[in-house]
Amino acid sequence: MGDRVLRRGTKLGKYRLVRRIGRGSFADVWRARDTIQAQDVALKVALPEQVAAHGRQALEQEARITARLDHPNVASVRNADWIDGRFVLATELAQRSLADYAGARRSGAVALRIIRDVAAGLAHAHERGVLHRDLKPDNVLVYADGRAALTDFGAARLSAGASQAYTEAGTLGYMAPEQAYGRPRPASDVFSLGLIAYETLTGFLPTWPFEWPPERHRRFEQRVPGPVQPVLKRAAAFDPASRYPDGVAFAQALERAFGRAERGTTRRRPARRRKPTGPAPTPLEVHAEVFRKRHGRSLEMTYTCYRCDGPIAESMPCCPWCGTRDNSLRTVTSYPLVCPDCERGVRPEWTACPWCYRGRLAGNGRPPRADAKAVRRCSRRGCAGELRPFMRYCPVCKQKPRRVWSHPDLPDRCPRCRGPVSRAFFRFCPWCARHEPGWGGSR
Repeated sequence: MGDRVLRRGTKLGKYRLVRRIGRGSFADVWRARDTIQAQDVALKVALPEQVAAHGRQALEQEARITARLDHPNVASVRNADWIDGRFVLATELAQRSLADYAGARRSGAVALRIIRDVAAGLAHAHERGVLHRDLKPDNVLVYADGRAALTDFGAARLSAGASQAYTEAGTLGYMAPEQAYGRPRPASDVFSLGLIAYETLTGFLPTWPFEWPPERHRRFEQRVPGPVQPVLKRAAAFDPASRYPDGVAFAQALERAFGRAERGTTRRRPARRRKPTGPAPTPLEVHAEVFRKRHGRSLEMTYTCYRCDGPIAESMPCCPWCGTRDNSLRTVTSYPLVCPDCERGVRPEWTACPWCYRGRLAGNGRPPRADAKAVRRCSRRGCAGELRPFMRYCPVCKQKPRRVWSHPDLPDRCPRCRGPVSRAFFRFCPWCARHEPGWGGSR
């Protein structure tokens, strides 16, 4: 039975496969339905060739190691068994992995909360003598309640000290230098988590020789509270002796730093004017700053793109400087509520998000109040909805505006969506991310 091809609807014991959600070199991961307990689970099914190559003992080790761990930030194993000749591991079903979670890239606060969760889970594992050895964004799960947890202990081993040599394991890009030579230690896991933190916060993964500061360090400083910055920097130190010795020390230092940041008790030195020491601004940065000074106020471009630091407006689904669609205004919006899909601001009485099609809101049951910033009324007969500039949909009935928006500071039109743009400055259409040669002086 072990050679049977698995597909949607296949039944393995009490589990019915719903869809495959991940594939690795050792196993496939399926969303599956526990037909007895009527619950959805993540089902890790070892590949037949791995069973033949490594044997039952090696495959069962992940279940035995994970059974030593009991922590909300470690994915719990609900069942481990051999079913129809296949080794199957059932765990709690997550919403997505950190690698696929745009919310962490959009919001520094969300990213830092996830790093704190993972640090707590790693500390628990290290306390019980477990080395993970393969920390990477794919092995960090994010659940519907926002909680993050470590998963995939398939490469994990019980710690035997720094003198113990191990077989090669881990993922290039996130592997500590000493681990690449077969000498992993708890500090190696800390290094991997330090790289994950920097990548999640800035969009850049530091590489050899891991010199500080890496690229996009300004973004790191903007998103990370002052007391937390040296903790994450030390976690990603090249020399193992300069890092935290294990996840316990790292998690404790992280919590102390967040405590100081949250209490606001850090000592502040008087500001001094310093000569700029960083690299000269790029032509794109100069272009964006000139546009912001000339037109930023009239277009309400009061926010900053997380990827390129260019000015953006809340109404723009795409950055006009780098084209990213992943910006979140969850923590900075001036609106009282936030759309759960696009993470832009909304008002309590709105029943639909005016910025994205998917956002559907419950509203507070009250009729819409007069909106002082509205410039149009909804074109649908009988609808009392009012539209602010550049709204893509009516916030009451979700009707698309019939007339294309225009603005005196955006004299041109996008050839794809007909939205207003500035070909002299913008490199991408802020409404559909279209890029045309020659826009913004680019070639």
